[in-house]
Amino acid sequence: MNETAKSFLDAYASGGEIEGGWKFAKALQQAQLDYSDKGLHRLDQLFAAMRERVKPSRDDMQGSLQGRNFCALIAYHVIEVLRRRTGAHIDWHDKASALQELPAGMQLPNEPLARLIALAPDQGVAFMPLDWIEAEIFADSQQSKAADYVTSLIQQLERNAPVIWWTGMQALGRAASWQMMMVADGGAVLPLMLRSTAPMSWCALMSGLPGESPEQALQYGVDCQKNQDGATWQVFSYDGYADIEEGRFDAVIVILYTYGKSPLQLKIAFPYRPAQAGRAFEIFDPTLRGTNVEGEQVLMLGNAMQRGIRSFKWAFGTTWDQLRKT
Repeated sequence: MNETAKSFLDAYASGGEIEGGWKFAKALQQAQLDYSDKGLHRLDQLFAAMRERVKPSRDDMQGSLQGRNFCALIAYHVIEVLRRRTGAHIDWHDKASALQELPAGMQLPNEPLARLIALAPDQGVAFMPLDWIEAEIFADSQQSKAADYVTSLIQQLERNAPVIWWTGMQALGRAASWQMMMVADGGAVLPLMLRSTAPMSWCALMSGLPGESPEQALQYGVDCQKNQDGATWQVFSYDGYADIEEGRFDAVIVILYTYGKSPLQLKIAFPYRPAQAGRAFEIFDPTLRGTNVEGEQVLMLGNAMQRGIRSFKWAFGTTWDQLRKT
């Protein structure tokens, strides 16, 4: 349902409507919902005007396509505000698909509140924004401002750790995947950095300056902790080795730094065996080389790392999983 959410938000941003339209189209455009604090305040004003002047019924909002589309647009908008402010990975589901993703035995309420569910898989959190939206429209309970609602969602996301930990871990996986693609294709593992300030741009730390040695290039990675660019996370990767049960192997080493009130630092080795003597290239399981947090906290970041690995499409047609030693 992510594409559906995007189509709603794109249609609204362009001044148009989706198929079937939505109720209060003129008022929606006047609200100028732009993901800002002021936009959230204008959403509060829209709800207040609806309660005081229009007083829509549940049949108006739930029983008509335009009413459902109105509520869906607001739901998509509020969760997009959350996503932009935290960087969290969030997927949209209906009730049936959400139950497939949630832990076995977890219950969801009956329709219509559960027809749109936003899942944050990294944090294991499910949001049902239609519940809040209907409370605002129909004055079912004490109203809460849109900004306060978003703040409450952020608190749920960060109950175990800052969202930036998962964001950085996904970047770590992406960096590992890039380096492994290069070496699997016969290339070299060169020192590279990836920063939140330019999350899709590789910064090569090579011997590019006169008199600069590889050791000096590596020192740039060590200087990540200084965070001179004011990034929220930085990833540094370079060539190394790892001692594992099967022996000592070449490895892609990746270091992650996140910053803020609860910084995360960790180093992970991704060992591999080059193709030789008729034997195919093999990737071994990653090993944790060091961290400033408990092991259980690192484990909860594993899915984000795997998503980062798989998000990078290798140039020569194979994949990380195809080369992974089982």
